[in-house]
Amino acid sequence: MPERQVPVCVDGRLAAANATGVASYARAMRDALAATGPSPLILEDDQRGRFGVRASLRETIQRHMMGRLRSRLLLARDARRLYAPDVYRLAQARFSATGQLLILDAPGPPGIMHWTYPIPAWIRGWVNFYTIHDAIPMLGPELSGVAPDPLQRRIMAIGAVADRFLTVSDAARDQILSAFRLHPSSMANCGAAITALAPGDGHLPGNLRTGEYYLFCGLGEPRKNLPRLIAAWRASGTPFPLVLTGPDHDPAQREPGLIILPYQERQALIDLMRHARALLFPSLGEGFGLPVVEAMALGTPVLTANNGALAEVANGSALLVDPLDEEAIARGIGRLDHEDELRATLASLGRDRSRAFTVDRFGARLRQLHNEFTSDSRLDV
Repeated sequence: MPERQVPVCVDGRLAAANATGVASYARAMRDALAATGPSPLILEDDQRGRFGVRASLRETIQRHMMGRLRSRLLLARDARRLYAPDVYRLAQARFSATGQLLILDAPGPPGIMHWTYPIPAWIRGWVNFYTIHDAIPMLGPELSGVAPDPLQRRIMAIGAVADRFLTVSDAARDQILSAFRLHPSSMANCGAAITALAPGDGHLPGNLRTGEYYLFCGLGEPRKNLPRLIAAWRASGTPFPLVLTGPDHDPAQREPGLIILPYQERQALIDLMRHARALLFPSLGEGFGLPVVEAMALGTPVLTANNGALAEVANGSALLVDPLDEEAIARGIGRLDHEDELRATLASLGRDRSRAFTVDRFGARLRQLHNEFTSDSRLDV
């Protein structure tokens, strides 16, 4: 018998953002679902996924009052989306004020809702899945900007209504189950995917030349291990500069050979990645490590951590080092300086490994999860 088709929706909280791993995950989920079945609906609001835009004092007060007074919200629906103004910030305001989730009601046939982050809301009468990307705030709060206690409360509240938690690697799953004391049956690792790898015009900023610089891309948060990476790069004696690119790197870090670039548009970032001598990503904690897989797909050698999700995702296709050992990182950089055969091998292995993370494979895993719930009585219409 043909598989039952039910509506699927993905939150659009970061639909207009590109600067975070969660935004990339959400984009990949939308692409994966569209590649393996009908395109999903998107839950949109009037913020259009603005990232890092602070609300005015008046907006904050109004939202706080609304959060206290309003427990339910009726969504609008058309052929491509569900919609309510300010739904994401209102959900957060309600949870902050009351410790309760915002209940959403959607007209039309019920379906499956994917929350790509633990947003304190749920669609009543739908199957609700929530992705938890990592347990870093719980296991290493000094490495994260997310406060552990509010996150713990939010996960516990969501757990009361969630049909399944999703995550992105086996390492993340094990850590999340332990940190939040969840039952193993409550969580599925559906992985993630790489998408939007189209290059730009190939122009590199400044005096950068193909194969003659190392690259780090991402936020400058403590878990990214940048002080140790910079010290190791400096100690390695490499003649090649180290390029840091992301939305929040401090230009004051500059020194000879250390190049700080601002946030790069997607195609410019892909050009930087595919022309780098190697991606250096010895992070102290990741749920997945998307830059690692993106670089491998582009044929760029990768140096990354020898533990956790990064080692799992690399699966023997990257140069693995102890991220706490500055000398080990420096030795790894030295090998990438001098061993052309190693870099060629890593490039080949990386391309092969990246095929495990296509949108088709991600979509197949998601659709397999959906099939577990298509006989759910809530989806009867």
